[in-house]
Amino acid sequence: MKKLLLIAILPTSLLLESKAQVARDSAYLVALNQRIDSLVVIRNVTALDSLYAVDFVFSHGSGRVEGKSGWLTTVGRANYPLRQHDSVKVELHPGLAVVKGKMSIQKINKDKTDRYHLRYIRVYALRGRQWQLVSHNTTTEYHEP
Repeated sequence: MKKLLLIAILPTSLLLESKAQVARDSAYLVALNQRIDSLVVIRNVTALDSLYAVDFVFSHGSGRVEGKSGWLTTVGRANYPLRQHDSVKVELHPGLAVVKGKMSIQKINKDKTDRYHLRYIRVYALRGRQWQLVSHNTTTEYHEP
């Protein structure tokens, strides 16, 4: 009887643990996603280097595409006082996460401050024991007047 009860309870227990792990991974990725852009704001290229995958690709709303080294050079030169995420959703797969959300951005240029909002899709891959950003794709971009 005890064995039968254990056999009946074990799958439920494993399912609950699996759901708890998904929730933890999702929460971690939402926080990591914002942390990455907080590091962009302070231009911490050294910290960002390990958070972006070697094959990272950034597809801007303008159509411009940069690899990891190009984007890190941009980060080192640009002045972004704000890169704030909103409405972030995580879709987990084994070793892969698709993250969708909105971001509000301010960028200070020589003669003006650009304020814009975008929707994006990001792909994270679990490489070794670390989640790394592999791809950012801006799907919609709206600039304030």
